[in-house]
Amino acid sequence: MTHILLEPAQQGLLDAAIALGDWMQDLPKLTESDIAAIRAVQQKLRGLPELSDGTLAMYGFSIESGDEQSGLVRGWDVSLEYMANDPEQQGGLELFSSWLPIPESSEAAILAEKKAKELYFHWPVGDVCCRTDTEKSEAWIQQLQHPEALLNSGDRLRIEIVFQNYYSAVDFAPA
Repeated sequence: MTHILLEPAQQGLLDAAIALGDWMQDLPKLTESDIAAIRAVQQKLRGLPELSDGTLAMYGFSIESGDEQSGLVRGWDVSLEYMANDPEQQGGLELFSSWLPIPESSEAAILAEKKAKELYFHWPVGDVCCRTDTEKSEAWIQQLQHPEALLNSGDRLRIEIVFQNYYSAVDFAPA
């Protein structure tokens, strides 16, 4: 068993990650297996700072607007991963949001907007502390307080859940 080094001031980020799972469980169309997997991910999050070998626990949601020619995909994700014997799967704890314009762009202004809108927090396994910016932490927490408020008319919602060998993706009709 290993651990994730969390500081007391970072508890709000972890609480928001757990609360995201509560919100997801209340969505329609989820199966009993989906809900059980979300709860299992939450249990792993609640068990931090300890993290057992063989952990693969993730959930999140994306909001898609526009179409495949012109649009935007915004996402919010929680990932907890540790496989002791696989150097490719020792991610630790990651909390992040993404902002992906369609089509992809390498224009400086678009890349600057992407950088300004995306939030990323990573705690690797072991005695490595993640320094979190208070303003960015508060922004991530605020965004997840009412995820439904992030949806605009016509947006499509998609959630994804992974726990060990279980995977589910659920798509919802446009808002």
